[in-house]
Amino acid sequence: MINVAIDGPAGAGKSTVAKAVARELGLIYLDTGAMYRATAYTALKAGIDVTDEAKVKPMLEDMCMDIRFEDGAQQIYVNDFNTTPFLREHYMSKAASDISALPSVRYKMVDLQRKFAAERDVVLDGRDIGTFVLPDANCKIFMTATPEERATRRFKELEEKGQSVDFDVLLADIKQRDYNDSHREVAPLKQAEDAVLLDTTKMSVDEVIAAVVSRVKACMQPETQEDVKKNETSPSKRQLKREARLKKYYLPPKRHGFYRFLRVFLRPLQAALWPIKLVGGERAEGLEGRGAIFICNHFSKVDTFLPCFKLFKKEAHILAKSELFESAIIGGFLHSLGAIPVKRGEADIDSVKCVLRLLKDGKHLMIFPEGTRNTEGTREMAEFKSGTARFAIKTKSLIVPMMYYAPPKLFRRNYLFVGQPFELDEFYGERSQEAMNKATEKVREKMDEVGSELNSYVASLKNKKNKEGKK
Repeated sequence: MINVAIDGPAGAGKSTVAKAVARELGLIYLDTGAMYRATAYTALKAGIDVTDEAKVKPMLEDMCMDIRFEDGAQQIYVNDFNTTPFLREHYMSKAASDISALPSVRYKMVDLQRKFAAERDVVLDGRDIGTFVLPDANCKIFMTATPEERATRRFKELEEKGQSVDFDVLLADIKQRDYNDSHREVAPLKQAEDAVLLDTTKMSVDEVIAAVVSRVKACMQPETQEDVKKNETSPSKRQLKREARLKKYYLPPKRHGFYRFLRVFLRPLQAALWPIKLVGGERAEGLEGRGAIFICNHFSKVDTFLPCFKLFKKEAHILAKSELFESAIIGGFLHSLGAIPVKRGEADIDSVKCVLRLLKDGKHLMIFPEGTRNTEGTREMAEFKSGTARFAIKTKSLIVPMMYYAPPKLFRRNYLFVGQPFELDEFYGERSQEAMNKATEKVREKMDEVGSELNSYVASLKNKKNKEGKK
C-alpha cells in the first residue's frame, strides 16, 4: 500500500499536482483542504464564528461528513448536503484557515483522513499530512514557492474564473495565512524530516508533476505488484517468527519480580529526572481485586511507565503497539514488565482475550484512549477509540481517568492528576454500536472533567505562590 503525503504553504500548487499524480499512477486523491472548507462552510451557513471553538465544537458532534466519488470527482457531503460547489469561493480560504486552527476540528478531520488512508492507496495534500496526519506515510514531499509566485498563480486562476481581486490584497492574505499556518498551536505547517523539498518557483506545472511522479515511483520501487501478491499469500519466515513470538507475549508473565525490582530501583531515578507530583492518588487506592482500567493522555514514551511506577506496586499491565515487540530483546523486556501487544488498525482477537482475562481476574490495565501519541504538546485530546468502553462494559470494570498537566520533560515540574473512578453500569449488557458510541462519549466527558479539575488545581497553586511572593 502507498500513502503519498504532499505538504506545503497555500498556493504552492499542491492540489493541482496531487490530482495529476493520483490520476497518472492510478491512486485515489483525497482533497483534505476541501474537508476543512466544508467544515468552515457548514459553520458559516449556521451563523457560527469559525474562530470560536466553544461554538464550533458542539457543531462537530452532530456533523456527519461523507466523502464520495461521483464521476471520478470527490464530493463532500455534510449532513447529506453537497457542499462541494461552494468551497472555492475566495472568502472560504480565510474561513478554512481559521477553523483549521481549532484543535477539535483538526482532530475530527485527521481521524477521518487516517481511516480513509488505512484502507486505500491514496494521495493527500495539506499543511501537516507528513508530520501529523500520516507520519508513517511511505512517500513525503514538501512543495513550496515564494509568496509572490504563489500570489501570481492565484491571481491568474481567479482572473480566468472571472473574479476580480486586488493583487496586493491577495499577497497580504497569503503571507498572513503562511504565518497563521506555521504558528498555530496544533499541527503547524513545517517540513517533515523525511520529506523531499521541492521548490516550484521557477518550475512549470508539467515539470512539477513529472518530478513528483518520479519520486512516488521511487517510493513504490521496493515491491513490484508480483512481490505484493506473493507477500499477501505467502508469509515470510520473519513474519511467521514474529507471529509466533507475539502469541507468547499475549500471555501475562507468571511472575512479576522483575517489574517490582525495576520499580524500586528506578522510581528514585524517575523522581529525579521527571519530577511529577501525583495529585488525587488516594482515589485509586483500595481497588485491589477489582478490575480497573486506568486511562491517560499520552505525550511520550516515558509517560507510559511513570503512572505505573506511581500507582501499580505489585504488577503492571499496559497495551502497547505490536511493532515494539518485533525485536526479541525489546519484546521480552516489555513482556516481563507486563505489557500486552496490540495490532493497531485491525481486530486483534488475541490481545482482546488477554485484556478481558486480566480484567475479569481483578487486575489493573492502563490504556491510552486516543489510540496514538499526541505529538503536539497540548492537552486537547483526539477522538477516543471505543476500546476502553467495550472492555469496561464487557468486564464491568471501573475506569480511573488520569491526566498529565504537560508533556513529561527532563527536570521539569509536572502534575499527574487522578480523577474519580467511575463505571459504565448504565451500558452493561449493551452491544450495539450506538451504545458503544454513547459510552465512549461518557468516557470523554469524564476526562474533560479531570482536565477542568487539573486546571483549577494548578491555578490555585499559582495564586498561592503569587500571594506568598507579595508578602
